Amino acid sequence: MIAGFGGNGAIPGNNVASGVVGATIAGGGGAGIGALPEPNTVTVAWGTIGGGAGNTASGRFNTVGGGVFNTASGFLGAVVAGGESNTASGLNTTVGGGSGNKASGNYATVPGGQQNTAAGYSSFAAGNDATANYGGSFVWSDGTPGGLTDFGPNSFAARASGGFAFYTAAGTSTGAYLPAGSGSWASLSDRSMKANLMAVDGHAILERLASLPIATWNYKTQSDSVRHMGPMAQDFRSAFGLGEDETHISAVDSEGVALAAIQALYQERQQEVSQLKDRLTMLENRLATLESSK
Repeated sequence: MIAGFGGNGAIPGNNVASGVVGATIAGGGGAGIGALPEPNTVTVAWGTIGGGAGNTASGRFNTVGGGVFNTASGFLGAVVAGGESNTASGLNTTVGGGSGNKASGNYATVPGGQQNTAAGYSSFAAGNDATANYGGSFVWSDGTPGGLTDFGPNSFAARASGGFAFYTAAGTSTGAYLPAGSGSWASLSDRSMKANLMAVDGHAILERLASLPIATWNYKTQSDSVRHMGPMAQDFRSAFGLGEDETHISAVDSEGVALAAIQALYQERQQEVSQLKDRLTMLENRLATLESSK
């Protein structure tokens, strides 16, 4: 069907719906003279083009919603919603819009942006010049030049050169921030965002820390050659009563314990130094007394 009328072949506007059955072009296209407008073409059964110009639907049940020079060429169910020069060439792939985007892996998705490629099975690429080559991978690239590519199957790669922020409460009151150019997360520690402050006994913390089992180990989900060091969450929770549960250790808590222990060690050292100074003074005075009595 072309523009609501049955039949195949060329019609005014130069659009062509040559699919055997169910091929539809709702409108758009043009005389094909010059760069624009250009005809729309549906070449297989049940293909659909909603409008625009220079669009092609060449797979069964494929759809191009509109835009210009978009191609839905996957074997089945490929969709290009709009935009310019986008291609959906895999099975049940989707390009939402934008420009120069390609979804070539089966079930892959590019929601928009420009020059993005989702080539892996069920992969996702978005932003600017993002490439998802591997199955199940997610790539989001910001507007800085150079592009971004995934690094393996089922991986998540994102670039935000202005920084990352994750919030875990209503509004923006609580969360973590990775500043632009930084390689370390900054956790919220604003005094005004804290409640129920209680002083700690650093010496008691130091004693508990001294008896806390520390081991090297590897996660069962990683290779045996990838070693880590630290306590078990159950032991940490039992010793200090900190954190959300008995299977995780929050970095803010481990850092707090370490700082409290360091303070206690410093205080003990200062005490020892003071005692040694007093003893040295006493010995010096006794020596001076002995020498004067000779």
